[in-house]
Amino acid sequence: MDYEGGTYISQVYASSEKTACRKWAENLEVSRIAGFGTKSKEILINEIEDEEPVSINNVSNVWCSSALIRGKLALVTFIRTESTNNANPKSEI
Repeated sequence: MDYEGGTYISQVYASSEKTACRKWAENLEVSRIAGFGTKSKEILINEIEDEEPVSINNVSNVWCSSALIRGKLALVTFIRTESTNNANPKSEI
């Protein structure tokens, strides 16, 4: 997520880009983000829940979603990768 000049990166395992968006937002560690608390996280989760991720043109397996949090844009980009973990052969988003 790009928010207020910072970039915050993490991975989740999910079966779809929509599920990945929600799961990622729910697992977001707000303590790492200046000016972003639990209320901001709730807003992010609700906005992402209401929006379908948008596929990025001319790029495979990349989507984005956005939210307006207290008047500031949060842009979330999701990239599908393949897991190299034999114990969990599912795709990661």
